[in-house]
Amino acid sequence: MKRVSTLFVLAVLMAPVGLFAIERVGTTAFQFLKLPVGVRGIGMGGAFVAGAADASAVYWNPAGLGWARNKEVLFAHINLPADIRYDNVALALPFSAAIGTFGLNVGVLSMGDFAVRTAENPEGTGELVTAYDLMLGLSYSRQISDRFSFGLSARYVREDLADFVANGVTFDAGLLYQTDFRSMRLGMVIQNFGPDAGFGGSFLDLRTSTGTTGQPIEREFESAPMPITFKAGVMADLESFLGLQMGENLQGNIVGQFEHPADNKERVNGGLELVMSQKLALRGGYNFSHDTDTFTLGVGFQVPMSGNKNLKIDYAYADQGDLTDTSTFMNQPHRFSLSFQF
Repeated sequence: MKRVSTLFVLAVLMAPVGLFAIERVGTTAFQFLKLPVGVRGIGMGGAFVAGAADASAVYWNPAGLGWARNKEVLFAHINLPADIRYDNVALALPFSAAIGTFGLNVGVLSMGDFAVRTAENPEGTGELVTAYDLMLGLSYSRQISDRFSFGLSARYVREDLADFVANGVTFDAGLLYQTDFRSMRLGMVIQNFGPDAGFGGSFLDLRTSTGTTGQPIEREFESAPMPITFKAGVMADLESFLGLQMGENLQGNIVGQFEHPADNKERVNGGLELVMSQKLALRGGYNFSHDTDTFTLGVGFQVPMSGNKNLKIDYAYADQGDLTDTSTFMNQPHRFSLSFQF
């Protein structure tokens, strides 16, 4: 275990080195891949790279799938500004310890219809176009020991905007390590690495003109890099970590996370969770250096059913920063999920 622990620490220290040199704010493709989905983790400030050990691990850290003991199907609905909706379905399928756990997930970000506006018809041509993003993912994780697991994810992503289509492939790779120090669990993941992608075809650049005709130049769409993000985090049981006596029917978790996206500045997130009688959970968190989702609140309910079956309902409120005082069209802080373990 000392060797595994040493390798983990070295990976955490070395992985950001290349990423810190990347200064490309707002230049990556498929931005929807950066949206957090697991509602339990959102309620804890989005600091869940070391916390997910169920179907939501396909979003946070695929290594967490290796700790899942039950099959689970998860449905998540995320409201975003301007009537944009992000709906996801995830499935966790644990097999034997030798085989590991597989995960599947599908996500659709829908934006509704847009009115077509041109230079000649700035008020609209009467034509409507549709825009949406699609993600299909396959994950795999396996516990190497009772303390250590690894996980991998591969995703096909597609973006449709009117007649233009962009396709791409991204990958995640993560580790999870359970220490023997005050119940601390360490997690690390690199998300959304893959080849550059962009829309196919060409467009007329209205900012340009050729010769005396004044006609715009036709240009090819350029490719853009994927939104690579490195994250490292920790999760611990409150009672063990702080040396508290919380009682038989009260448990708690504390989480913290550092993240470095390729197209933005570094961020630090943290959160807490209190669980009463394994049925009711109250959560809170804070995201530093975020323009939106600065503080978060959450609540979760677990309804035991026959055998090892459980129904879980989670809600999170993510503060929208400067958008909070605007109309409900822009201020959309609500996130919901429903999961069934069997």
